[in-house]
Amino acid sequence: MVAPEPLRFPVARLAACAALALAAAAGATEPPRPAAGPGVPAAKHARVETKALAAPLAWHDGTAWRALRVDPSLEADFAPGAGAPGDPLRPAGATPKSAGAFGSPVLVDESGRLRALPGGAIVVLRAPLEDAAARALIASAGAVPARRLGETAWLVESPAGLASLELANRLHASGRFAAAQPNWWVRRTRK
Repeated sequence: MVAPEPLRFPVARLAACAALALAAAAGATEPPRPAAGPGVPAAKHARVETKALAAPLAWHDGTAWRALRVDPSLEADFAPGAGAPGDPLRPAGATPKSAGAFGSPVLVDESGRLRALPGGAIVVLRAPLEDAAARALIASAGAVPARRLGETAWLVESPAGLASLELANRLHASGRFAAAQPNWWVRRTRK
């Protein structure tokens, strides 16, 4: 099986994510328009690209924009059978090159909680719809519906990593959904 090509992050996308984080810090309720700009050559491996991410990131949790930062000391590997069950975190540089399509930067939210992006985004419809109508709405927004999660919630497909954050932010900005957020992996804490 041939592994998919690693994700590439053009400067314009990083600039858009930085603008989202600035908007979040300012209390904006709508995301800023993405800045146009030339792309940059992609790094050879996903983990190199992860280390190069310096721009702040953000996501909309349904009520407000939430700032995120990349933890450069960690990365996540969601490749099937990778590491200990339930804990995909690895020291930066420890993830095998073969995990490129399943890799994610490790992000830290405002509360200090570690998050990673195994792939996919979750959208919440404004009202319950039949499966065919819900799938058509999701497809019209440029996403691929994977499965229904509840009466109005759907999982949509995306690769692991920042592509799922970007997709969720794009779906939120479309205004077609009540909410859209990445399908987060969050480290559980024991009580």
